Amino acid sequence: MGVNKKLRAFVWVAGIAIPLVVAILFYLPGIAVSPEVEAVLHKLPTLNAIINGSAFLCLVGSYMAIRRKNIALHQKLNTLALALSAVFLLSYVSYHMTTESTPFCKEGAIRYFYFFVLLTHILMSIVIVPLVLTTYILGLGSQIQKHRKWARITYPMWTYVTFTGVLVYLLISPCYPF
Repeated sequence: MGVNKKLRAFVWVAGIAIPLVVAILFYLPGIAVSPEVEAVLHKLPTLNAIINGSAFLCLVGSYMAIRRKNIALHQKLNTLALALSAVFLLSYVSYHMTTESTPFCKEGAIRYFYFFVLLTHILMSIVIVPLVLTTYILGLGSQIQKHRKWARITYPMWTYVTFTGVLVYLLISPCYPF
């Protein structure tokens, strides 16, 4: 199997496995942890929002860099955004393996807005993994025309997912029991 076929297989396996694992987490009972570990875990939603916000800023900076034809900065910022997204995913999974989901506590129009943002965030986060990985690999492989075509779809979706991740946190955080 050639490198391209191996990379494509990795992209699609990761693209299916990651959302599947995250979905399964919501149906599994939480793992019991000590009060000390629980205290640390309760800080993860804030950390996750900071990580998502940082990834968002990297993506905006990456877009600005490529518009200025600063390819080196564009590559560095995309790599950092990808690394931040991976760290976010690990932190998110760690939190949800041990903690029940928090129900939204507000009423009125804000409730509808929250669920709209949450639903679109979740749906796009499901499809974004293979898009990001494919776009990134095409860029690394200097397949610039293909990279550009994929990036036209991937970039707005990835920025939306990172931005709405922060927005969801800001909307749900008053509802946390801790």
